[in-house]
Amino acid sequence: LYDVQANVTGDLGKYGITSPFAEQGVAIALGTEYRKDTLKSTADAVYRAGLGGTDSYLKQDVWEANIEVQAPLVEHKRFADLLQVNGGYRVSKYSSNPSTFNTWKVEGIYAPVSDLTFRASFNKAQRAPTVTEIRQATNVEFARGGSGTFNDFCAPTVTTNANGGVTYGTPIASRDVCRATGLSDALYGSPTLICPGDASTGATGCTVRSGGFTADPETAYTQTYGLIVKPRFVRGLVFSVDRYRIKINDSLGYNDYSYYTDGCLRSNGDQYFCQGIVRNPGTGTLYSPAASNPTTGYIRQGTSNFYQSIARGYDFQAQYTLDLASAGKIDWNFNGSLTTFAGGQDSPVQPKRNCVGYYGNGCGQLIPKWSHGLRATYTTVDRGFSASFNWRYVGSLTNADNSGDEAIGGTDARARTSYYRVAPQSYFDLALNFAIAKQFSLRLIANNLLDKSAPIVPDSYNVALARTNTIPQRYDSLGRSLSIGTTIKF
Repeated sequence: LYDVQANVTGDLGKYGITSPFAEQGVAIALGTEYRKDTLKSTADAVYRAGLGGTDSYLKQDVWEANIEVQAPLVEHKRFADLLQVNGGYRVSKYSSNPSTFNTWKVEGIYAPVSDLTFRASFNKAQRAPTVTEIRQATNVEFARGGSGTFNDFCAPTVTTNANGGVTYGTPIASRDVCRATGLSDALYGSPTLICPGDASTGATGCTVRSGGFTADPETAYTQTYGLIVKPRFVRGLVFSVDRYRIKINDSLGYNDYSYYTDGCLRSNGDQYFCQGIVRNPGTGTLYSPAASNPTTGYIRQGTSNFYQSIARGYDFQAQYTLDLASAGKIDWNFNGSLTTFAGGQDSPVQPKRNCVGYYGNGCGQLIPKWSHGLRATYTTVDRGFSASFNWRYVGSLTNADNSGDEAIGGTDARARTSYYRVAPQSYFDLALNFAIAKQFSLRLIANNLLDKSAPIVPDSYNVALARTNTIPQRYDSLGRSLSIGTTIKF
């Protein structure tokens, strides 16, 4: 990775560019940047014989230029303690993409009085795939077994009889779904569609092709509206609330083969999903030898673009300082998040998924409706001692199978009877700091002070790629942790 930047900032008020109703001049910032990323992937003949694909070398050059402006329009006037407009524009050129990206932001701040401030912003952002994501999207490999244990849902179901014989039953998928995957009616339910085992590796299931996608940039549009309150009659209190609305088009992510197979099945043949099932012409089968680098006869998976991701909610912040005179002071700090929508839309014809308060199945990792952190810190007047107590809270969650919402996989047939709900979790932390001398201080820290165990989340690998029966990205899986540290100044 190479990164070279050049930035210039300036106060245009020195040159007379100032609003007649403001005291501060217009501020400006200019910048340019060059980045270069490279990634090389090689494998020996044994690896290629089993998984196919080719070696790759990827390079991405990025050139960017940006400008930001801060323009106070009115300051310290009646009914307008502050009126200010901010703006920014960035142009980016990626060697991996023929298009030029143009992103921007517009922000407005209005404070009718010093106690009350309104703010709003509108932003367009774009993110091009990294060289790692490009490699994951474009580099082709084939597999059977492991994540590729899918068996063709248009093949007949197989039941083994007591005498060792087999009976063929009706396929899992309907004729309409199978037609959407390119299968002829004549082959519907044919035993020839059953994916055989691989004698050389012992793997079972149909062939899964990783890669072979085009990774396009993702584009996000964000709107925020906020309010800041600093009441003069409550000294030391600052409170803010912000509403956010985010929509990401063509969001980048990893699509497992089940994204296409389950999506095709659930949607009753939506081509957005069914196009990921590529059958061999004539036979309609979904198995091919990996070493031949086949162009048909597989299910797709890999890094690519989703249709749309959506996030909406509110952020709350509060700070308060309680002055205890000669006894010191207590600082309170609160950060809370209320999520009202988190999910997206898998295809233009599918309903939107709202995963707030759910995890697993069509939602993946945990998205609580409410979470917060509240910290109180006591400090002596001479700052020789401080004690900080922190409360971390994560709201309750329910497995998406029990949601009753088919958009996220909740059906009566899939509903679980146990371990389908995670209760709210609270963690408490304590930190003590002693200034032993002017040049020496001692710190004692206890995280998860009460040694609270993480909740059990079965099938955690499919929920969050964690083999821990819980979600370590969200919950404290280590229990109480104690640490001691010192700072010495010379």
